[in-house]
Amino acid sequence: MILSFLLAAALTVIPVSNAPVYNIVPTPKSLVPADGVFTINKATGLKVEDASFGEIAEDFTAQVSTATGFKLNGKGAAITLRKADGFDKEAYRLTVRPDGVLIEATEINGAFYGLQTLLQLFPAEIYSDRLQKKVKWTAPCCTIDDEPEFPYRGFLFDCGRYFFPKEEVMKFIDLMAMHKQNMFHWHLTEDQGWRIQIDKYPRLTEIGAWRKETAFHSWIGNGEPHGGYYTKDDIREVVEYARRRCVTVIPEVEIPGHSTAAIAAYPELSCFPDRHYEVETRWGIWKNLYAPTAFTFQFLEDVFSELFELFPSPLYHIGGDEAPKDVYRESKYCQDLMKVLGLKDVEELQTFFVKRVGDFLKANGKTCIGWDEILDGGALDDPIAMSYRGHAPAARGIRRGIRVVLTPNRWCYLDNHQDDQPDDLAQEVFMPLKKVYSYYPAVDSIPDLSEKYIIGYETCLWTEYIPDSEKAEWMAFPRNVAASEVAWTSRPNKDWENFRLRMPKILQRLEMKHVGYCPVYYEVIFDYDRRLPFPKPMNLELDYPDGVVHYTLDGSEPTLKSPVYDGTPFMVDKDAVIKARGFGRDGKPLGKITEKRFFSSYGN
Repeated sequence: MILSFLLAAALTVIPVSNAPVYNIVPTPKSLVPADGVFTINKATGLKVEDASFGEIAEDFTAQVSTATGFKLNGKGAAITLRKADGFDKEAYRLTVRPDGVLIEATEINGAFYGLQTLLQLFPAEIYSDRLQKKVKWTAPCCTIDDEPEFPYRGFLFDCGRYFFPKEEVMKFIDLMAMHKQNMFHWHLTEDQGWRIQIDKYPRLTEIGAWRKETAFHSWIGNGEPHGGYYTKDDIREVVEYARRRCVTVIPEVEIPGHSTAAIAAYPELSCFPDRHYEVETRWGIWKNLYAPTAFTFQFLEDVFSELFELFPSPLYHIGGDEAPKDVYRESKYCQDLMKVLGLKDVEELQTFFVKRVGDFLKANGKTCIGWDEILDGGALDDPIAMSYRGHAPAARGIRRGIRVVLTPNRWCYLDNHQDDQPDDLAQEVFMPLKKVYSYYPAVDSIPDLSEKYIIGYETCLWTEYIPDSEKAEWMAFPRNVAASEVAWTSRPNKDWENFRLRMPKILQRLEMKHVGYCPVYYEVIFDYDRRLPFPKPMNLELDYPDGVVHYTLDGSEPTLKSPVYDGTPFMVDKDAVIKARGFGRDGKPLGKITEKRFFSSYGN
């Protein structure tokens, strides 16, 4: 992993021969090209016609002046922010002319997104954190009218399995805002760690935030203690940082499962308080659940009450997934409670639990989000369901008039493999850049209901295989940039071939932001149907559009003298060894050599 990261850091972005003039991502709703360029220089000014846009103008000026050295206080051609009626909350119009730039919007959100688009029109060095010399600060002229396809454009960061410093959290938020994603889903509680300071329950962070080691999916631990938590001041800083970038921070506190860390701190939250509990060291689905007792409900109300002071978000995520109910069946208290409440089974007991917490949140002006298991019992009043187990739960939800965010794991989980190589430790599903980009959040069999009730899309960075910030950035980028276009851009405006051409400048921007992205764009991908028997057809793909693929079938390393892949699939049998590499038009190698081995004993 470290070697791969160093390779990415040292990689020079390779341009394409027919790069677009307007390298905007996500693709805007409408762009009318125009002749000429607008140039930032020492005479350039910034005019803010409404005080409500003052804050975003300050941040824009700070970024531009850092990279260019120009303070935007000149009296020449100006960038103007104008408040205008008639635009939806996140909509804007951007007009770029040689004699000035005009951004029109009704709300701060729209004006902010107009500024993000303007930044992308300039050279990638505009994102640098230090002065860049010998750069022509020009933006091509055009008129852009833009607004998002979906109101919810989310990214989940799992800080429960591993703790990540607040600086990395804010870096992800910054990258979200740069690409017009607006919902930061912060996964903060897990079996393996509780990450939020709660004053009334100090043992949550004294005990629940720390595990003695990490054993992954086995019983063999690594002997290295791990932990950490966010203080209330940390959370305030993150939430404020997000607010200035038009990003809402949605906290997730899991109920009733994924709660071992809290139970280790306060065993009385469990169905069997006399048992011994420790913060879990292994990944997986565990059977420790919050007990449906008065103490537990008071605990959760106290926790959420403290969170209300930290997270102004109208949306609160309560989990609700992966909760085996063995302890509810075993507990005499739970069985007696079911009789008193007239519940027929433990599934209805979980429904009772979730509804009790949901009602409290609703009474405090919050809307509950939960994983798609919350659809099973129909417990919540007007919830938002996150459909992660494919599209079937989403279909059930929208047929009942429930709002849905699509995040199916085979298309949206960024801990899935992206280059299908042995050094890419990740979940087993193969999810390359093209697959992420090609997804569209809809249940195609019921388009009318999809349009009405599917409110958005979210990518998820689960961290069982992601122990540090380097791996987090490696797994998230550039795939999460592709995901931004999934949620913002209308289906007819999406174009994979065009996105491939925009990728070099996208990667340049990420390098300016010091993002350790995966360079799979320059690597050959093995495209084949894992379900087919041997022999099976093999296709070789290269996302970089100006490359030529050379490959071998005898185990030798591919060179310019090796066979050229011409786009025609070839048959591979058991025990085949395929090695492939892309080469530029100049004959220089692109990414690393990729390899695929098939073994007789395996069905892959």
